[in-house]
Order: sequence, then C-alpha cells, then structure tokens
Amino acid sequence: MKRLLSLSLLLPFLFCSLSCKKTKEKVDELTEFDISYSNNISVPSQTMSMNVPVDFTTPDVPTQSVSKFSEHKTTEDLVSEIKFTKMRVSVSSGNLDFLKSLSVYVKASGVGEQLIATKNPIPTGLTTLDLDLQDVNIKNFIIQPNIQFRVTVTIDASTLAGQTLNLAETAHVKATLIK
Repeated sequence: MKRLLSLSLLLPFLFCSLSCKKTKEKVDELTEFDISYSNNISVPSQTMSMNVPVDFTTPDVPTQSVSKFSEHKTTEDLVSEIKFTKMRVSVSSGNLDFLKSLSVYVKASGVGEQLIATKNPIPTGLTTLDLDLQDVNIKNFIIQPNIQFRVTVTIDASTLAGQTLNLAETAHVKATLIK
C-alpha cells in the first residue's frame, strides 16, 4: 500500500518535470521581439476640398530587419510572422481636428501595398491618436530593405495650416532561433 501511495505521488511529479522540460525547450527555440519605427508626413498649408481623400507618402524608411534579426539570433527565413501592434499618430502643433478620417498603408518595392490601420471618424480635441490595426502579416514588407507608408486622409477643414503628422509604429516579430 505504501508503494502504491509513493508511486501515485511520484508519477505526477515526474510528469510535471518532463512536461516543464519540454515546454522550456520549445520556449528556448522561439523568440519574439518588437521593431519600432517613427516617421513624419508633411501636410502642406493649402486649400483642400473637404471630404475628398488626399494621399501623402513617407520617404523610404529603412526596415533594419537584417540587423534586428541578427541581434535577436534569427534570420528572415526563420521569421513566421510580423504584425503591427501599435500605430500612433500625433500632430506637431494644435490638434487633429482638421482630420475626418485616416488610413495607413505599408508598401515596398516588388511587394505592393497593404492596408494596415484606419481611424474613422477621428474624435475632436486630440493631439495623439491610436489607430485601429488590421490583423495582417507584414513579413514580406519588413524583410525588404525599405518600406514606405502611404497615408490617405480626409480633411474636415477647407483651409489647412501646414501640419506635420508623426507616425509611430511598433511591429511584433515571431521567429525561431538559429540553431
């Protein structure tokens, strides 16, 4: 009876030990990290048609993917997924009241473009705004040397004083470590 009791206490301990070891091995093989980007878009001072979408494109933004992957001991072929987890828009002065809606696309040479975030309508009185993110894997864009962001805005004012929009993005990477 004592043996049976001892065995019944020992088996769960052994099972847990083996299970925890396997889980740790899987965690050791995986890595997750963030890459942050920040860029500005100039919205010129001009008269614009209200409620008509207008496009602005950022200059090339270096993705830094090769160095970021290397820093986290992985490579592009070991990356399974990259998704934006944060996209914040802020204005250099005043507030965002001149915007009615906003859509952000990521694009790269040879890959095309993908809608990644939107906000419609934009609440009044804000100087900073978190956009609603699309649940899309952007790995094919981030592994390129450079990306651009195309921002489509609908203006809610007939005369616009020049503004600079700052885009701050965070991309979350899921990958396997180099063995």
